[in-house]
Amino acid sequence: MLRMDEIKSLLVLWQSKTNLLYYHVGTLFFYGEVYTFQYTHHQDAHRNVGEARRNGYRLHPAFPELEIEYTSTNLFSAFDRRIPSSDRVDFKEIIKNLGLSEQADLMDILRETRGMLAGDNYSFEQPIRLYEDRHLKTGFYINGMRHRELPSTWPLLIQKDKNLRFIIEEKNHKDPHAIRIENESGLHLGYVPGVYAEAIKSLIQQNILLRISITDIRPQSAPQWWVSLSIKADLIDDQIDFVNKTQLNGLIQNSA
Repeated sequence: MLRMDEIKSLLVLWQSKTNLLYYHVGTLFFYGEVYTFQYTHHQDAHRNVGEARRNGYRLHPAFPELEIEYTSTNLFSAFDRRIPSSDRVDFKEIIKNLGLSEQADLMDILRETRGMLAGDNYSFEQPIRLYEDRHLKTGFYINGMRHRELPSTWPLLIQKDKNLRFIIEEKNHKDPHAIRIENESGLHLGYVPGVYAEAIKSLIQQNILLRISITDIRPQSAPQWWVSLSIKADLIDDQIDFVNKTQLNGLIQNSA
C-alpha cells in the first residue's frame, strides 16, 4: 500500500482576467500509478471553484463535469502538455536548472515549472502538507511584487535582511484575508498568494509560529518568479487538532 508521504498533489489555480485574482479550482493527485483530478466544488473555502465561476471561470473542456473525480493511469493530456518534452535535446539541462534529479517524475516537474504557459490562466502550486513529525510545510512565490514600485536595489535589500514577516491587512477591501509580506526594515515586498491567505491567516490567529525562509531570488526573471519562500511550522496537540478539524480550507494534505 502506498504511504501518505508518497502521494503527491498540486493545487490547480486559475486567474480571473477581470479582477486578476487567483482561485483554487481543483486538485491534482498522483497515487504512484493513478492520477486523479477533482474540482473544489465540495470545499466551503475562500476562492474555490464556485467563487471562480461567479467571476468568469468556465470548467476546463477536458473536465466538463463539476462533481466527477477524473482518473487516469497517465497524466491528463491537459496537464502533460505543460511539461517540457523528454524528447528535447536540452531536457536534462532543463531538469538540472529546475533543481531536480534525473529521477524526477512528472509531478515534480509540474511543481517546479508551475505548469505555466504564455497567455494562459492556469498554474500549479504546492499544497500545505502536514507531516507525521507534527510540522506543516509549504512554499510559494511572493505575489504582486511588480505592483510595489520597489527600489532597484531590492534584491540586495532582501539578501541583507532575510528575516521576513507576515502582516494581516484587516482593512484590505480587495481581499479580507490579505497578508502582506515585509522584510525586517518594513519594506513591503508583496503578498501571500490569495489562495493561501485565509489558511495562513488562520494559522497566525492560532498563534502558530511560522518560520519563513527565502529559497530563491531571481531578479532577472518575470515578476511572478522573483522570490520564492518556504513556510514551516511545528505544532502542538491543540494546533494539530485545529488543523485536522478545519483542513485549512482544502489546502492540507496529510503526510502521516
